[in-house]
Amino acid sequence: MATVKNETVMQRQPATEKGRLHFLDQFRGFALLGLPFVNVLALWLINTPETTADFWLQRGLYFFVEARFYTIFTFLFGLGFYMFLSRSAGAGGKPRLRLYIRRLVILVLIGFLHQQYQSGEALFHYAVIGLLAIPLYWAPRRVNLVIGVVGFTVAALMGVKLLTIPFLILLGLTAGQYRLHDAIHKKLRLSKLRMVWLLSLLGTVMAICAMWWAAPPEPMSPFLFEVEGESPSPTMQAAFTLAHIGIATGPLVSVFYLSSLLMIGRTRLGTKILHPLQAYGRMALTNYIGQTVFLVGIQRMVFNVSPTTYVVSTLVSLGIVVFQIIASNLWMRWFQYGPLEWLWRCGTYWTIVPIRKQTGDRQ
Repeated sequence: MATVKNETVMQRQPATEKGRLHFLDQFRGFALLGLPFVNVLALWLINTPETTADFWLQRGLYFFVEARFYTIFTFLFGLGFYMFLSRSAGAGGKPRLRLYIRRLVILVLIGFLHQQYQSGEALFHYAVIGLLAIPLYWAPRRVNLVIGVVGFTVAALMGVKLLTIPFLILLGLTAGQYRLHDAIHKKLRLSKLRMVWLLSLLGTVMAICAMWWAAPPEPMSPFLFEVEGESPSPTMQAAFTLAHIGIATGPLVSVFYLSSLLMIGRTRLGTKILHPLQAYGRMALTNYIGQTVFLVGIQRMVFNVSPTTYVVSTLVSLGIVVFQIIASNLWMRWFQYGPLEWLWRCGTYWTIVPIRKQTGDRQ
């Protein structure tokens, strides 16, 4: 009985600094960087670009941000799905489904509440898909790989961003089955990493060229819409094509971003530059919800129903990201978890988990 109790206590604790996969925290932190720049478009009234700065900011969001960072965020959720179940199993044991189901039910509730303020939020969909995908944890990895690749390809060709989420989660799960995280943690051979980087760079260049070709010469509406019974204007039709290409090529650009992070992280200077993303990523839930709190709060208190520009929304989003990175690093000096991460863990294990770091653990 004592052994079982000790194992349960250990599972409530975060991974030690030595055993923690810091690159995953950096990946999550990096994914968070791009989210407010896109999500603000659904929360604020943004004018169609009227200035050169707004025009190129809109283009930049389509080319480098939209369908790039959410792809990373979603893929990492699937990988986390695998890692939670595999770690909860312990050595030769069975995955503790009760904990995982409780964890996702809590996330369903968080996502539902979040949807009341951010209609484009992803947590609710992640949690529901995570619950439905539990049987695939035991499916052969090749089966999951085929389903994930084929499913994402079909969804991407259809241009339905929401439909790509289940398959990105499944691909994250499959990456866990192939132990990709362990391979990266043990340091991929530099030659292999360079090959991945070069191929993804080539894919990214081709994707950007295709999007440049598809983009209309005129500024596009911040919202893509069709009027029933009417044909979309040439500019709107070109914008739809641009968005479809962006969704289809999202994983290519995302792989380029992540492989670039791994390349940068192999240098001493790069390690120092990327280090702040670790705390930011460890508080991913808190910061993701926090971005909505900031954006909605600013919209209601400052802009209300007044439209604004891409320049303003970009500067505000940048300010939020910088503030969150600083706050996250200060918070993680003293605490083991972010505020919402702590509540989530307490609910998962149905007990009060210590949140303060011990004196010797503080950085």
